[in-house]
Formats: sequence, C-alpha cells, structure tokens
Amino acid sequence: MQRRSSSGLRKKLLRRVRENIANSDELFKKYVKKIIAKYPKSSIALIGSRAKNYALPYSDYDLVIILKRVHNTFKLIETIRKHKPRGFNLDLIVLEESELADPIVKAMLKDCVVLYDGLGIFKCPK
Repeated sequence: MQRRSSSGLRKKLLRRVRENIANSDELFKKYVKKIIAKYPKSSIALIGSRAKNYALPYSDYDLVIILKRVHNTFKLIETIRKHKPRGFNLDLIVLEESELADPIVKAMLKDCVVLYDGLGIFKCPK
C-alpha cells in the first residue's frame, strides 16, 4: 500500500487560510450585510482589536448585535453564525437593548465602531 503525503493537503489548507485572511474584510462586510437584511431592527458594533486598529491579519472579529428583545440568545447566535463564511474567525455577542445600562457592557462598548444602528440607540457609551 502506498502512503500518501499530507504535504499536498497542507499546501491546500494554507492557501485557503491565506485567501481567507486576504479577503477577511470583504467577507466581514458581506456577513454584516446579511445580518442587517435578516435583522433590520438591530444595532451592530465591532469591538476588540479590529475596532481599536491594532489587529493582526489573523485576528478575529468581535461583533456585538443588539436587539430590542431576545427570546433565546443561544438559538439566535446559532442562527446568525450559520451565515458566517467558512473558516472565518468571529466572536459573536448578542444583547438586548436593556443590557446597555450594565457597566460591564458600557466598558465593552467604550471603543466600539458602530457598523449599523437600526434601533437608533447606538451611541457608544464613554
């Protein structure tokens, strides 16, 4: 039996990772547009290293989605993540509008970048 080299598979994987990194901003914009189309009554912000302009090329995207009311947070996150591009690094946080008063949430959103404000509420707390 002939043993197959995994170097071809490794090269293919690394090429795909490089392509995803190179296209990550474009993939992210398309992903946010899908979320807006599905949830027009939402507000969306970017937090973390990408919002603060010190991200590395392979840094993940930290996305906060705020809705008026959330009935099942885990189910909603699962639904929203289904539209995420394959191999795309994303941390997703879903909040209800009422949670904006929480000091921890305020601190988290301190240096956010507002991507969409369908609720008309998103003034990043300072």
